[in-house]
Amino acid sequence: MNKAKLFICHNPNGLFLNKKFVQIIKKYDKDATIILFKVNHPHFSKFDFEPYKECFDKVIEFDFIDYKRNFLIGFWEIFNFHRKLKRTTASFLRNFEAIDLFLIDSAWLSVNVLLYNLSKEQNIKNIYKTTSSSAHKGSQYKTAKLRTFLCALYSLFFSCYKIKAISTLAGQFANYVYVENVPGIFLKMVNPTIELESIPFNNPREKILPYPIMSKPLSNVKKDMIIVFGDSSIFKCYREYFSNEKEYFEKLTTFFQGLENKYPDCELYYKPHPGDKEQLMPGISPQKYRLFDNTMNAQMLIEKFQQRIKAVYTFSSASVLFASFFGIPSYTFYRYLFSRAGEERFDNIFNGEGLKSKFLLHLKGPEDIGKIDYLRDANCLDFIGLEKR
Repeated sequence: MNKAKLFICHNPNGLFLNKKFVQIIKKYDKDATIILFKVNHPHFSKFDFEPYKECFDKVIEFDFIDYKRNFLIGFWEIFNFHRKLKRTTASFLRNFEAIDLFLIDSAWLSVNVLLYNLSKEQNIKNIYKTTSSSAHKGSQYKTAKLRTFLCALYSLFFSCYKIKAISTLAGQFANYVYVENVPGIFLKMVNPTIELESIPFNNPREKILPYPIMSKPLSNVKKDMIIVFGDSSIFKCYREYFSNEKEYFEKLTTFFQGLENKYPDCELYYKPHPGDKEQLMPGISPQKYRLFDNTMNAQMLIEKFQQRIKAVYTFSSASVLFASFFGIPSYTFYRYLFSRAGEERFDNIFNGEGLKSKFLLHLKGPEDIGKIDYLRDANCLDFIGLEKR
């Protein structure tokens, strides 16, 4: 049978998972053609895509499209996006008898349009949507009514699903979510270092899958790297959870001083958020930290240096979840800076079923720095066990 596996990626953060899925597919389904629809999100502008390109038999690129207050502003971009998708579907995708579609569960416009249109193709046999947590749910969020109303216009004029916008109680935009059932089976990615039997499983539209990391620690490699995954916009984005800016600066400076004192024999590295441009977090000095650029994302860095990384730290980046999957001691410090309401918001993200791990600690102050560095030897996956799943 002439079959294919089609991956949709609209952000560099999805590439590592796609790469691992492709490795498994090529081992057990060698005849399938591997296709990538790469949507050029702004974060791809500096990202080095070349190491991933070889994973796919064909890469088809689309311009990034997004919801706007006035949808007429982006009308031609969306029109051209639709036109390219239709041409690609007619001239290429319909040549396959059966296609399995893989994508991250996302309601952003580019993914929304692709899912809506591709799901109606007869040769799309299975749709798998990866997800890891119930982020942006709970008492800390609300529907952004005006933004939702404006976004509703897109489903009236373009081929896409109806969505709603979610914001914090203070009005800060958080995410887009679907308001109707959309096709596909959820692949809930969970921490591979935990026992899967401990995770409740009662949703017929959901499958539990350990994040496909297959590695073993090398005992003879020196752990000499500490990585801080930064975000210089924390105070601006989460202002409602801080007492004042002066205290925020002082506490961050104290924290990084404590981190530097804790690891005198290690190299300190800082990875800025892709949206930070040249700005660093308060307390981070270029004289003390080696700076990574945005040609590599967190997943690439962790995979490349996993044997050397002693610990990783971040305010609230999902990069620490990924690091904990490798059995790397991983720390967040949002509890140190936030009010109780802020803690609740991020606890809902990091403490979701299947994500909690002994390799992940949410420290409450500088005194907790390095507290779980002694942990070693995470459980390792193998291809056979993962393929069965």
